[in-house]
Amino acid sequence: MAINGKILVIWTICLVLIAASLSVKLTQSKIKVATIEAIDKSTNNESLATSQSFYEEPNQGSKTITDQSQNKSTDPNNQSVQLTTNIISAKAYLVGNVQTGRVYYEKNKNLVLPVASMSKLVTAIAATDKLKSDALITISAESAKTFPDQSRLQAGEVFTVKELLYPLLLSSSNVAAEALASTTNRAKFLELMSSYAWEIGMPDTYFADPSGLSAQNISTAEDFFALARYLHDSRPDLLALSRMMQFFVSTTTSHSSHQIVSTHPFVGDSDFIGGKTGHTEEAKDTMLTMIKIKGEPIAIVVLQSTDRRRDTSLLIEKFKQN
Repeated sequence: MAINGKILVIWTICLVLIAASLSVKLTQSKIKVATIEAIDKSTNNESLATSQSFYEEPNQGSKTITDQSQNKSTDPNNQSVQLTTNIISAKAYLVGNVQTGRVYYEKNKNLVLPVASMSKLVTAIAATDKLKSDALITISAESAKTFPDQSRLQAGEVFTVKELLYPLLLSSSNVAAEALASTTNRAKFLELMSSYAWEIGMPDTYFADPSGLSAQNISTAEDFFALARYLHDSRPDLLALSRMMQFFVSTTTSHSSHQIVSTHPFVGDSDFIGGKTGHTEEAKDTMLTMIKIKGEPIAIVVLQSTDRRRDTSLLIEKFKQN
């Protein structure tokens, strides 16, 4: 019995040890499973996070790009502004060679639009063909009431036709335009202007006044290209006058002194041949620029522009690059 009791104790101890060993293994297995599950869960969460960021990042990027493009369109120091400024604002324009008649670029060249003070080029043609250059013209009180300009011509002053051409074409004097048109019958003078326009090859042009203040002074880019060709071939005297930066009218017994300054932004360019600017609320910015580019006499007409100088510069650069 003593021996059997010892054997029983030994077996009991063995069973306890086996049970303890199994318990440890089971615990280790559970820990391993838990670790694997944790790893899998972590991996799944990471994958999900990556997937979410994959969709989120493009959205965030698009928003950033949109925001940047919005900022670029308003920030003058941003490169995108330079790209947007390559857009020509003029509703109609034309670039052509006045010698050959070849048109290189155009947009809405036959669209009839107000031309503002570009009208004064035809006023000058009609006045110089109708009147002698030394004919005396008195600035009437009615003419002096016209929308003022920098020439500051006063009622009662007396000028020759030639003297009035400088404020007419350089500083775009409305008073000078009215004075020239009123030397005879004003209505007949306007008919004469329209007649000259027709003969030059400007069928879609009409003049309601000699200054261009009226929104009914209308024409097209193509018509003014025809005018540019006529001026180049037949009236180099007017072009020579229009490319002057300034002119001083000295004091005489008939009038005070006047400093006449050109309104044309390209007047200081050595390649500038001549031209005329215009602006009214209805016409916006208008301009004819004749300039030598690559040795060719090129005319650039812009109508209803928000920035005639910039638009013309862009068209000049476009022509130079092609």
